[in-house]
Amino acid sequence: MAGNITKGGLFVGKDESFVPSRNAQDDLNEGWSVTKRPYRSAPLDRTVQDDANADSYASCGSCSCFVAGNRVLMADGSSKPVEDIVVGDLVMTNLGPNRIAALERPTLGMSRKIIELRGLGDQCLIISDEHPLWVSRTQDGVASQGWGTFNVNHYLYEKRNSASPELPSAVPLAIDLPEQFAHVSGWVHARPVFHHMAPETQLYNLITENGCGIFVEGFLAFSPCRNGAVQLDAPWQALSVDAAAASFVEQVGTIAA
Repeated sequence: MAGNITKGGLFVGKDESFVPSRNAQDDLNEGWSVTKRPYRSAPLDRTVQDDANADSYASCGSCSCFVAGNRVLMADGSSKPVEDIVVGDLVMTNLGPNRIAALERPTLGMSRKIIELRGLGDQCLIISDEHPLWVSRTQDGVASQGWGTFNVNHYLYEKRNSASPELPSAVPLAIDLPEQFAHVSGWVHARPVFHHMAPETQLYNLITENGCGIFVEGFLAFSPCRNGAVQLDAPWQALSVDAAAASFVEQVGTIAA
């Protein structure tokens, strides 16, 4: 897999604790960056002011969001860069196909960082560090599932100041140990790589009509919904066989191209 992660740390119990970092020269040689990954084109440089759908955007203040170039799983099994999605598009959610009700395009600001999480193949999720992701954790022998965030302080600020849609409760996630994230294929383990980016970095977020989770780079990420609950109604397993197979075929086709 392209892009090298270097590490060095200590063991906490049976787990190795370390803060991952990127090797800039290796990334340059292999075509990796936080806004450009191999096998896909670079994201378009677009802003709210020059977009034809600007009048459909919600006002969110400081929203949990994605960097341009992240691929969202659509209802037909294809994928689409988050910055190209418009109101009315059909995306795949935890409840099945659902329409986008509104768009949000804030900037990063001063109180957040950008994180990247590696999935399967060329999947690389790059989001603001407070964005909730569905996780599975075991504590004292008891397994539980729910939303988790790497920046709980900023997330609590968003939750307190958000009007509608409602934001769910989220547990803090470890920054140097692997967490188990819900994925189209079931579950994947990943550690975050943190990036300091300019406060004016453009971000993108999606609000659905129903369903509280969308699939971005394979990961199940929270999506505010106009109607319905903000929690999954059953423990996560995977997408249906047909939907997962369609997504896999689309990814392989992208790599081959």
